[in-house]
Parts: sequence; structure tokens; C-alpha cells
Amino acid sequence: MERIRIGTRGSKLALKQAALVQEALLRAAGFAETELVILHTRGDRIQDKPLSEIGEKGVFASELEQALLDGRIDAAVHSAKDLPMTLADGLEIAAVLPRADVRDVLVIPKDGRMPSLRSPLACMQSDAGDSLFMGQLLQSGTESACTKICGGTDSKGEIFRVGSGSRRRQLLAGMLWENVACENIRGNVDTRLRKLQEGGYDGIILAKAGLDRLGIGGEEGSDEEAFRFCPLSPKIFIPAACQGMIAVETIRDTAVETLCRKVTDTETELCFRVEREVLWQLAADCSEAAAAWCRQECDRLTLHAMYAGQSVSLDCRANLQEGRLMAEQAAKLLKAKTES
Repeated sequence: MERIRIGTRGSKLALKQAALVQEALLRAAGFAETELVILHTRGDRIQDKPLSEIGEKGVFASELEQALLDGRIDAAVHSAKDLPMTLADGLEIAAVLPRADVRDVLVIPKDGRMPSLRSPLACMQSDAGDSLFMGQLLQSGTESACTKICGGTDSKGEIFRVGSGSRRRQLLAGMLWENVACENIRGNVDTRLRKLQEGGYDGIILAKAGLDRLGIGGEEGSDEEAFRFCPLSPKIFIPAACQGMIAVETIRDTAVETLCRKVTDTETELCFRVEREVLWQLAADCSEAAAAWCRQECDRLTLHAMYAGQSVSLDCRANLQEGRLMAEQAAKLLKAKTES
């Protein structure tokens, strides 16, 4: 094997993620001969429509998968949350790199106002109880805590325009804040920040992992140029399944798959499998209003999941078999809640 051809999208963030895969291969496998092959996906080419209108399943992954099957690349790098529920025949996720920060971030202009927080009972039907719910919410940097961090003013009574095309984020934003109007926004991180700065929105929601990989935002409450960044508690603003993860896809049973398996992070891959199982059991594509966040603490897995505004929290022993059973139970509970 002379070199590995790594397929990636062409955005700054995608290239950063592909570089992390290159570095991981070098460190863990001693394999330095890699070549980046930039591919433009349907999701990248069509920027004037919401993702839900241009084909929800694999809109950022299908061209990369086809390039694998055609032999044009040897491995494909994905933001794991963008993967379709069913991979193309003959392909496998060979590696999942260590997870970055799972949180979403509300980004507002430097002197912008904050959305007004709803009451705990109006936000979400949480199994945790109202007092714990409010305590978690205040830790997220919202309401007065976030206003203090961000230096903005409360927007109570005014419409607060949030830029996000994600159904999950739109649903959670409406449950968390009053008078929120969610409007579609497309483009890479730089494009979205520019649209915010130009006054198209009062705030936008981005993944902290992507901001961190691009070196944007810094610590909680930091002031960078024209923006303020307020991370949201993942226990309340539950992340998309596999958010913050980088996945490497290869053809099954090949030397490249074997090599890539050397760079996988076992704890992250376990959570990856559990979170995708939640979506599978819900029959929910990655663009639907569903969320799943699994984390390992010692020998236990804890899962927070959300579907159609209902949420559950479960835990089990940290192994794949029990994790999948937990995911199945979470999906059953969520379906029962939405049907009642």
C-alpha cells in the first residue's frame, strides 16, 4: 500500500477533520503516505434550500460513499452526525476519533440581546424534576447567567430570530426560549457568522466541536471580534446523535479498514454505536427532530435522548450489547410518550 487516498468535503472544517485523521494514522499506525481528495457533495452544491428539501438521507455522504465504491478514494472522512442511518452495501465505519465537545453554542453579536428563557415546565418534559432542570439550565449559560457572560440584554417580548436549519435545534430553541422565530440558514461556519454580523439574524446555533476545530470562540463567554459565544447544556439542549465525532468509512474487509481500526477510540466508538442505535430504533434520519447523547463514566453508560420534544435519561453497564438494549428501551419510551 503506497498511500491512502482520503476523501473529504472541501470546507475549512472538513479539511481540518481530514487532517486530524491523517495525524491519527501517522501516530497510531506509523503511516505517513496520505493524499486528500476533495469531493463536493449535493449538500455543498445546493445552498438555497433547507436540507429537508434536497434529500435528507446522506446529503453530505453519498458522493463520498460512491467514490469509495468506485475506487477513487480509500477512506472517507465524515462528521459522524451527518451519516445516513444505512451505509452503502460493502462499506463500514472503520474508525471513530476521540469525541470533541458535544455542546451546541448560541452565537450572538457582541452587543446583541439574549432570548428570553421560558419557565422550566414550558421548556421540556424532563424526567429529572423541575428543580434539577432549572439548575442544569442555569449552568448552561442561559437566562441571567448567559446574559452576564455574554453582555447582552434580555429580549423578553420581542421576536428573537435564530438562524438554524436543523429541526432538532429549531424544536429545542422553541422549547427553551420565548418569542423565538427559527429561520433557515445554510453555508459553512464563516458564511453563517458573516450572515449573523450583517444583521440577518439575532443569533445562530453552531456546534462547539466545529468552532473549536476552527479555533473560533475560545472559552465560555469569550469575546472574539464581533461575536459572543454561549455554550448550552447538553442535558437540556441535547446534541444530535454523534455530534462532535469524526468517522472514517472504508470498504469492508480491506487492508485500509484494518489500518484505520488502529486509530479508533473505543469509548467514543461505543457511544457512536449506541447513539446511532437510538436513531435506528426511532426510524429517525439525522435531519429529524431527534437527539441522542451517550457518555461513559467508569463502567457505566448514561444516555440522554429526545424525540419530538419528549426526553428520557437511562443508564447501563458500559458494553455494546447492553448499550444497544438501552437504546432500544429509550426509543420505546420516547415513542410511547409521543403517542400518549
